[in-house]
Amino acid sequence: MAQVPAVWVVAGIAALLFGLVPRASTAASWAVAGVALGLGLFGPALNLGQVVLNVSPFTHVPKVPGPSVPVEPLVWLGVVAVALVVASLVAFRRRDVSS
Repeated sequence: MAQVPAVWVVAGIAALLFGLVPRASTAASWAVAGVALGLGLFGPALNLGQVVLNVSPFTHVPKVPGPSVPVEPLVWLGVVAVALVVASLVAFRRRDVSS
């Protein structure tokens, strides 16, 4: 369940891409998901810097189970996800879908 806000961020980016560039949204959305998951899985093994690892929303998810789970990163990821969905709705509303 701790991974869900990070998944929402990736889904929000995909929705925003669909609202902005519908023709390229599928490939771009898969690229975003691949980069996010690839950085999370292979970034530490490749000794990438923390700045590069921070690009992935999965980096900000706390490790569970643990003695205490910080809620702040999950809340911030949720806020970012909601902002992305709102931006995607605005972008989709401005598109001409009549033809």
